[in-house]
Formats: sequence, C-alpha cells, structure tokens
Amino acid sequence: MKWLLRKCVRCGRYTLRRDRCPVCGGPVRVPHPPRFSPDDRFLIYRYLMKKEAGEIPP
Repeated sequence: MKWLLRKCVRCGRYTLRRDRCPVCGGPVRVPHPPRFSPDDRFLIYRYLMKKEAGEIPP
C-alpha cells in the first residue's frame, strides 16, 4: 500500500504533495509509523542504537 498523505516537518500541516509543504516550503515526511512484524530482522540494530543514544536504560 502506498501512503499518499504527508506531514510538514516545520509547520505540522498535512498535504498530498511529495516534495515540500505548500504553505511554508518545509520538507515533508510520511506521518504513519512503520508496520510491525514479529519476524523483524533489524530489531536488534534499532535496540542497540536506542541504547547508545540513551533512550533505553542500560
């Protein structure tokens, strides 16, 4: 499934444009979280990166 909705990083408005926000000209991103899979191959890498950044207590 292809996501059409985008959210501006700067002003927080939603748009259908893919390149930039039509209001402020800021960059846009997909506002939906990634899909969850119990067979996630990259879980350990994300866990280690969060642990290094201090988001997860040691």
